[in-house]
Amino acid sequence: MHTENTADNLLSFADDLFQLNKIEEALQAYTDTYDLARKEFNRSIEVEALSQMARMQLKLKDAQKGLELLKDAEDRATESDPLGWSRYLSVKGRFEWLSDSLEPARETFNSMFEFCQTNQLWTRSVDAANMMAIVSEHTEEQIEWSKRGIEAAEATDNERLLGPLWNNLAGTYYDNKDFENALECYKKSREYHWRFSGENAKLFADYHIGMTYRLLKQFDEAKAWLRPVLAWAERMGNDSAIGQASEDLGEIEQFEGNKETALSYFKHAREAYQKAGFDETWPEVWENIIKRIRDVEG
Repeated sequence: MHTENTADNLLSFADDLFQLNKIEEALQAYTDTYDLARKEFNRSIEVEALSQMARMQLKLKDAQKGLELLKDAEDRATESDPLGWSRYLSVKGRFEWLSDSLEPARETFNSMFEFCQTNQLWTRSVDAANMMAIVSEHTEEQIEWSKRGIEAAEATDNERLLGPLWNNLAGTYYDNKDFENALECYKKSREYHWRFSGENAKLFADYHIGMTYRLLKQFDEAKAWLRPVLAWAERMGNDSAIGQASEDLGEIEQFEGNKETALSYFKHAREAYQKAGFDETWPEVWENIIKRIRDVEG
C-alpha cells in the first residue's frame, strides 16, 4: 500500500489517511508506524503513533483500548520531545473532552497551546486554540480562543485550516443567537472551504449561509442560497443536506403562508432524514420534522 520505508514517512502516510477519515486504514498505518519506529529506536515517533492509535480507537468507539494505548504513549512521552509531547497532549485532551471532563481538558489544551507556541509548532498551536474554543466554559472565552486560532492560522500561512476555524466561530455565534455575526463568519468560512475543501464541505458552507439568512428573516436571500443547495444535494445524494435544506425552505414557505408548498418541503425533508437514518441516530431532528408536518396538516 506504500513504498516509503522510514517511520517518519509512514507517520505522514498514516496522517494523510486520517485526514481522509479512513479510520481503520489509519489505525493499521499508525500501528505499522509504531512497529517500525521501535525497530529504528525512534522514541518520538513511537509516542506520536501510539497517541494516534489511541485516537483511532476512540473514533472506533473502543475508548478502553484507546486509554490503554494512551497510557503507553504517556509512559514514553517527555517534554524534551516537542513533537511526541504535543501529539500526546492533543489526544489526552480529546479523551478528557469526550468523557465530559472539561476542566482537565481545558488545562491540557491550554498547556498544549503554550507548549506549541514556545516550540514553534504552529499548526498544532492552531489545533490547541480550536479545541480550547470548544471546551471553554463561557461564550466570551469560546470567541476569544476561536479568534486566537484564526489569528495563528493566518500568521503562519495555515490557510487550509481557516474554513473549519471560521465555521466553528460561526457556530458559537449561532448557538448564542447572534445571527449577524454568525453570517459574517459563515461567509468567511465559505471563502476558504471553496478554495481548499472537498465538495461536501463546500455544500454545507453554502447551506449555512442560506440557513442563517432564514434565521435573519431575509427570505429572498435565504431562498437564493437554499434552492441551489437543495439541487446540489440531490445530485450528490446527500440525504442529510437534502433534509436540512428542504426543512429550511419549508419554514420559509410556512412563514409566508404557503401551506401546501411548506408541507411538500417538510415531507421531502422527512423522507431524506429517514434515508439518512435520523429516525434512529438523531431523534431530536426526526421528532421535530414530524411535529412540523402535523402542525401544517392541522
